[in-house]
Amino acid sequence: MDTESLLLALQLQQQDMQLWGQSRKGKQREGEITDADLAFESCRHELDAMTAQISDHILALSIARAVESDGQVIREAQLAEEQAARDHEFALMLSNDPSAGLRPATVDINEDELTDVTEDDMIDILRSLNLGDFPYSMSGQPESSSWALSRNESQTAECIACNDQFPPLALFRTSCSHEYCRACLVGLVRSSLQDESLFPPKCCGQTIPIKQGRWFSPQLIGQFQAKKLELDTSNRVYCSEPFCSTFIPPVFIAGETATCPKCDRKTCIHCNGPRHTGVCPNDTASRQVLQLADQNGWQQCYSCHRVVELETGCYHMTCHCRAEFCYLCGGRWKSCTCPQWEEARLIRRANVVVDRDDNAGRMNAALRQARVEEERVNLMENHECTHANWEVRAGNHQCVVALTGSKGLPLATSVYQPLSYLDQY
Repeated sequence: MDTESLLLALQLQQQDMQLWGQSRKGKQREGEITDADLAFESCRHELDAMTAQISDHILALSIARAVESDGQVIREAQLAEEQAARDHEFALMLSNDPSAGLRPATVDINEDELTDVTEDDMIDILRSLNLGDFPYSMSGQPESSSWALSRNESQTAECIACNDQFPPLALFRTSCSHEYCRACLVGLVRSSLQDESLFPPKCCGQTIPIKQGRWFSPQLIGQFQAKKLELDTSNRVYCSEPFCSTFIPPVFIAGETATCPKCDRKTCIHCNGPRHTGVCPNDTASRQVLQLADQNGWQQCYSCHRVVELETGCYHMTCHCRAEFCYLCGGRWKSCTCPQWEEARLIRRANVVVDRDDNAGRMNAALRQARVEEERVNLMENHECTHANWEVRAGNHQCVVALTGSKGLPLATSVYQPLSYLDQY
């Protein structure tokens, strides 16, 4: 029986119950409640509950169909509004409005992401209301306890991060089919905002889309977009005020002067110091860092200009800013003919890996040499491998991740390793 017919049958039963109740008035003493009255009230409440649930079911299905059919119209209307807003901003700039010059450039709207709240979230929620069976079957009989138990078990899923159970609608599914609860998902995004090497947030090497919807607050989306703009900008400029150090977007840079959008301090884009007149003076500190790097054979990232030192491993460098370059010549990775490693560094790296074995101290010379050779060959064959999992190691160890100074300036005291080797335990 379809839902409309079931609803009609329930409504007819309600009418019969109402007539039967009216016919019984005055047939017992005042205040007396018979077994028939209790059965009548129980049956009436049950019919009302079933009728309300089926009515909600039909309404939800109707709304879902309407949203799905009108999705294109909604998308076009939103695109028109965004276009009008961009035209208004452009008109202000052409009119030489002094306040318009300091406004950030309007970011193009991705049509595929514009109506994700309506198409993805709303439709999925409404459709989910129509996928499960009612607590009563179409024949009107209550569900069995075994069926109810299996249904309840199927309505929960596990968060991949915290391993807690949640209803399916409370979990975010990534492109690799892993599911996160909202708390773990937001925590993952916040971690990526604090650690440049984790940005953008990923699962199994695939980027997690951060866009408008029920999963992320507007504030978090704004922070993510600001961080993305910062990390996508080459030759970044930060406020020269030490207590501010805010990233200055390119739209706030005019000529050789950058204006901080937070404190309005003026900064020279060449030396990252306060704005000055005339030719930019030599930056003594940076010059000394570069001289020290040249003396020690350290290399500088071509993208963010960090100075790094390779201690062990191959010449394939992966910087925090995600730029990949050759440690020998500093050029983009795979754009030169330099060798991929130096034998001495490779053997040192192999020894580091072997020393992580708990039994390393009890190995005889022959076994240790064989293990070192095995790791050396592994490093040569898998020097560009990536790993999805990391292992926590307790105790005091040397950090092999590049250190970063304030305002993203190069720091020559860092000991750097290719990020692709950090998780090879």
